[in-house]
Amino acid sequence: MLTFKIPTPEKIIFNTSLEVRIYDINYGNHLGHDSLVSMLHEARVRFLKYLGYSELNIGGLGLLMTNLIVNYTGEAFLSDVISINIGITNITKTTIEIVYQAVNSKTNKEIARGLTTMVLFDYEKRRVARIPQKFLSEVDALSPCTQLNQ
Repeated sequence: MLTFKIPTPEKIIFNTSLEVRIYDINYGNHLGHDSLVSMLHEARVRFLKYLGYSELNIGGLGLLMTNLIVNYTGEAFLSDVISINIGITNITKTTIEIVYQAVNSKTNKEIARGLTTMVLFDYEKRRVARIPQKFLSEVDALSPCTQLNQ
């Protein structure tokens, strides 16, 4: 069996919290995998907004997800508050990898790690594009946030 273990983000550059809602709960009475992925997406959108960007406008370019990996390490239940840490790694000319760590704020226990590979994409020209230097500089300048769970 092939397993990819996502490393803990080395430098947490953004953190946001989301509450587990009733429609996030699956038949196992815990946070469902589909809702967790949606929470990671919400965290990414909030991160980009914090920088003044959106998924469709990073210097005129959009993001296109080419890879998603999730490692489940614990459970979350109704009304739990999930703190999502974000770090960026493996930057190339056209892609960035965003690493997520989801932690139950009450217990301080990790419930999941995620990794998305995002390609910068010119939707008008329908082709992959270079990451704007301004965006890279702004990401690089971010101070580390407190990491909840090592």
